[in-house]
Amino acid sequence: MGTIDSFEQLSQRFLHHFAINKRYPKTASYLFTVVQREHESLRDYVQRFSEAVLEVPHVNPELLASIMQQNLRRGRFHESIAGKPPATLDELLVRAEKYIHIEETSDVRAMTPSKRRVEEESRSKRSLNDRHRDRGCGPALDTTRYTPLNAPCAEILAVAERQGIVQWPLQMRKNPKRMKSDKYCLFHKDRGHSREECLHLKDEIEKLIRRGYLKEYVDRNNRPGEGNSRPPSRAT
Repeated sequence: MGTIDSFEQLSQRFLHHFAINKRYPKTASYLFTVVQREHESLRDYVQRFSEAVLEVPHVNPELLASIMQQNLRRGRFHESIAGKPPATLDELLVRAEKYIHIEETSDVRAMTPSKRRVEEESRSKRSLNDRHRDRGCGPALDTTRYTPLNAPCAEILAVAERQGIVQWPLQMRKNPKRMKSDKYCLFHKDRGHSREECLHLKDEIEKLIRRGYLKEYVDRNNRPGEGNSRPPSRAT
């Protein structure tokens, strides 16, 4: 498994628990064995737990949150959720993001000056990419309509991820207004809109279909042009 460089990439694999996956016979009890190791970072643990979720079909999101909470090593994040347990997986991931940032900031401060400079330059480059992404600078589709689908976007995305054909979005720039929203998108790993409303998710699936992938998810019962319209892009 390759290295994950941004927090939203750590959690996007949780999309798989919405997909139908009959290849793996493991049950939810298997996830209780995926505990955080003594020197394992929170980022690495969330990545490893998300990989384990892929092997267990049809797990309730609330149960996933409870299992992950129990498996965490004792520390500041564990104390936080023990005092106020998250009600859903989405809430758990939002709170984990904060503590991953705290943990990694502390690690950077402990680095030698040269290593710290490299890490800060890397973060600065990611921040610049975020600003371009937030301003709508990504490539636009050459149509105003989506191909009609015969399955939910989350299920299709899970299949595409297993095939290794998904291009995941860059982390969005922090926005206090979005943090107040009760909507959450696992594709972007951020608040402000739901997965069902995510245009970038719909765009990614549309691009894959046009490249010849995921043809089994095209709704052949709809005539061409009957897909959902794409709202005009807006700069933020």
